[in-house]
Amino acid sequence: MVSRPKFLYIDNLLSLVAKEIALSLRTLILLWTSISRSLVGYRAMNWIQRKIYLYNVTFGLFMLDWWERYLFNILVIVLMWFIFYNGSRYVTDFFQRHLILSSDRSA
Repeated sequence: MVSRPKFLYIDNLLSLVAKEIALSLRTLILLWTSISRSLVGYRAMNWIQRKIYLYNVTFGLFMLDWWERYLFNILVIVLMWFIFYNGSRYVTDFFQRHLILSSDRSA
């Protein structure tokens, strides 16, 4: 059995460590570039696109099919119409009663 000098083992170990460090640095560089590209894409959105994106992420609409997303959006629109319509009726009725009461007090 031929014995190898110990410095060859250390040399092999150092080369393996250097390769692992190079791979990890390469991975970090690729990760950083992908993150920075996604941030640049996020900054490039205008205000409306950002609000639509936040709406989709907040309510989880990005994982729905297109028809489920449309159905959900229609339900939201109907609900908002119902709230605004009845709210406007209540506000006008409230102010009409308030004006009638204030005109009765002044007379």
